[in-house]
Amino acid sequence: MIDSTLKYLFQLHNRGIKLGLENINKILHECNNPHDKFQAIHLAGTNGKGSTASIIAKILQNTGQKVGLYTSPHLINFNERIRIDGIPISNTDIINFTKTYRDFFEKHSITFFEATTAMAFDYFKKNEVDIAIVETGLGGRLDSTNVLSPIHTIITEIDFDHTHLLGETVEEITAEKCGIIKNATPNTTINTKSNIVEVIDRFSIKKNTKTNYINKDHINLCEHKTNMLHLEYNDSNYILPQAGSFQAENAVLAIETIKNEFKDINHIQIQAGLDKWFWPGRMQQMEEDIFYDVAHNSSGVNILTSDLFHIFNQKPIGLVVIKNDKIRPKIISLFENAFEELIISTIPSKDILSKDDIKLVKSLEHYQFIENLNDALRLLKNKQFDGPKVIFGSHYIAKYVYEFFDFSFDKGNI
Repeated sequence: MIDSTLKYLFQLHNRGIKLGLENINKILHECNNPHDKFQAIHLAGTNGKGSTASIIAKILQNTGQKVGLYTSPHLINFNERIRIDGIPISNTDIINFTKTYRDFFEKHSITFFEATTAMAFDYFKKNEVDIAIVETGLGGRLDSTNVLSPIHTIITEIDFDHTHLLGETVEEITAEKCGIIKNATPNTTINTKSNIVEVIDRFSIKKNTKTNYINKDHINLCEHKTNMLHLEYNDSNYILPQAGSFQAENAVLAIETIKNEFKDINHIQIQAGLDKWFWPGRMQQMEEDIFYDVAHNSSGVNILTSDLFHIFNQKPIGLVVIKNDKIRPKIISLFENAFEELIISTIPSKDILSKDDIKLVKSLEHYQFIENLNDALRLLKNKQFDGPKVIFGSHYIAKYVYEFFDFSFDKGNI
């Protein structure tokens, strides 16, 4: 039954992406407006939303709060998107919600993300969460999650993202993300570039609120290993049980939000939450020298390759499967300069860079292309190389990677 239900839900993707709140308001009204029944922290941004949201959720959960977490996309199972205290929504709950509202979905042409968002909010209300940590799916202003009245908003790092929908400049994209900022509601951000800060400040003033800016210069990396990150921020030390220098910024963003919003939570409780935190697909060690990361834009790939070089003192060999719309001059430059060697592969999807697509991009023609991803993974694994190897790009390849390495990341709790 779950297979047929998920098949139906995934078919809603065929309705495309509808930016705007009219549809989500309709379905939420039909569900008795569950989003009005719980507190929320709302995140928008290009990079780090999932990690930041999950860190906040884990710390709050560890202090005894009942915490909902809504993130996207999923890596393996749809259920991962909607969690309470780390445990994914059950198949039964997915089936029951879809069965109850399927006719409404059809009558009002509800999209996949609208249906999923309504499902998450309904699930959080029925289970009486103390707070939900919710990341936007796309943009902010017109994202389906932007019906929330959060107690705090967060803008994670902004970069070029979905330019065909959000705008061709970073300033336009920032304005869309800032659409989640609510009147007199605290906002925290990690962005420090003047052109982005100018836009955020404009929205803060308009919404009669104050944005708390995290000073990146005050984040010091004390130690960085393949499975650990020790950081210092404003004379406080924290240890994450996962590699990736980018997680330092995500962690500080999460920690500072908690300190501002939950003043009774102390340093010991924060560290205890961090100790239990795990977020898959982010500089995740699959074997001693092989990593998997969902980095898919120039900013993410730049940090990933820099981290690997810092730890191993050698450029990595890369295997990339990436969406067509991510092929921009900056990421092509990284392909050329940040890797010892790069292999391009693909999977069956109209959105993923294919052999035919590569022919249209002259700067990609000289890279080795292996159409079958399993063959590419096998080649990478067997390469004799003293440095690091990394698989990166689209979220869509997670199931292939985990199956290849016989790795189950989600045994019921994150």
